[in-house]
Amino acid sequence: MNVSLDADVLARRSQSLFDTHQVALSRRTDRMFAVLMGLQWVGGLVVALALSPRTWSGTSSQVHPHVWAAAGLGALLASLPVAMAWALPGREVTRFVIATAQALVSGLLIHLTDGRIETHFHIFGSLALLAMYRDARVLFLYSALVAVDHLLRGQYWPLSIFGVESASAWRAWEHIGWVVFENVFLLIGGRGAVKDARALAARQAWLELSQGEVRTRVVEPLVDSARALTEATHSLVSSTDDQRAMLARQSAALTDTQVATNEMQRASSTASHQADAILASTLQAGDVGADAEAMLGQSMEGLEAIRAQVMEMAGLLRGLDGQARQLSSVTLAVKDLADQSHMVAVNAAIEAARAGVHGKGFAVVATEMRRLAQQSVRAAGQVSGILDTAHQSIQHVVELSLVGAERMARDIEVVRASGERLRGLSTVLRTSTEGVQQISVAVARQAAGVARISGAVDELSAMMKQTLGRVEQTTTAAQTLRVVTGRVHGVIDTYQGTRTDEVPPANDAGRVIAFRRDA
Repeated sequence: MNVSLDADVLARRSQSLFDTHQVALSRRTDRMFAVLMGLQWVGGLVVALALSPRTWSGTSSQVHPHVWAAAGLGALLASLPVAMAWALPGREVTRFVIATAQALVSGLLIHLTDGRIETHFHIFGSLALLAMYRDARVLFLYSALVAVDHLLRGQYWPLSIFGVESASAWRAWEHIGWVVFENVFLLIGGRGAVKDARALAARQAWLELSQGEVRTRVVEPLVDSARALTEATHSLVSSTDDQRAMLARQSAALTDTQVATNEMQRASSTASHQADAILASTLQAGDVGADAEAMLGQSMEGLEAIRAQVMEMAGLLRGLDGQARQLSSVTLAVKDLADQSHMVAVNAAIEAARAGVHGKGFAVVATEMRRLAQQSVRAAGQVSGILDTAHQSIQHVVELSLVGAERMARDIEVVRASGERLRGLSTVLRTSTEGVQQISVAVARQAAGVARISGAVDELSAMMKQTLGRVEQTTTAAQTLRVVTGRVHGVIDTYQGTRTDEVPPANDAGRVIAFRRDA
């Protein structure tokens, strides 16, 4: 994407960023020197107490002037720059006061150590620290004050600056030369750092202004798109959740329907088996009824034949009774004859007795005849008794036969009525058989329909499971889309969090510029 920026606006923003960075660097350096002033004051006091705590005059002693100078003069030199560093940080006057006070502190420390050459390195360290301001005027001011101090004290008080009673004028210029030598490199380094800082400020200004252009052309449409995408994602997630809940309810309903269908299928199967069993029982009952009807017909025919035979036997028994009566008449006749024979035999015996000897044979015959006549009478009496008994028995049998014939006639009527009822029952059974057959066919059709419904419910349940799986995939995709949308919002918020109308904190700015200088 091509970004076109106004050169004047870019230059003003770059200069503003550079000035802001410089002020932040100056403020941080001012605070560093405020701390350093306190440490130098404490260090000077420690050095004075260590090297010359007291001065002697004969046997008497007193506090050395170096100690008073370190305590009083050191505190005086450090108080003003410390106050200004905390009250007016970042101001030009503050850094100039700090440079002046630092030059005086260097001279004081050299004096406290009686001009030792090692203490002169404090000047070079101070120059390095003052170079952090990236202001050549500060280095020039400090260097000028050091040069004046070396020239004046080297001329009038060389013991306090060089540690000797007398020193050559060139010795002061030699120290000034080393100060100038260090300044050359510090100025070169400071110039490069300033150049890097200006380049970094220009880049930052270009980035900020480009960011505004990018926000207008990219971020704002992206924000609108992300907002619309978020709303669509929420709508999709909500719709997916509702659909998943509805599908879950439908799945539960299908499960209940499947269970009910299975129960119905089992019930239909049981009903079909029971209908088949009832049909078989009805057919068997019909067959039994038909057989019973046939057997009743045969029983009626047999009973009719028996009744006829009983009536015929009753007739024969009546005939036999008549013959028995005739035999009784014959028996009576035989008895009469026997009685007459007995009387004849009695008479013959009487006559034989009268005849005497000539009549013995006839008497024997008469006796035998009488005995036979008595036996015949007795036999006739027995036969008559038997015939009477037979007559009574025949009469009783005839009566029983007649009673049995009447009872049999009534039973035949009952059997005939039972036959009629069995015929009606057979008709009902045939009708029931046809109904049971229709019920069995209907139950079989119902079982087949329930089986098809069960298969359809199983297939619908499988499809519902697949749909639930797809809904879960859609939910996962929606959640992923929500996460991606959240990340996009996070990127946008991160991008918008870097405001173009604000400058990064002083520490961050200084750290970035220092990094660029080292790079």
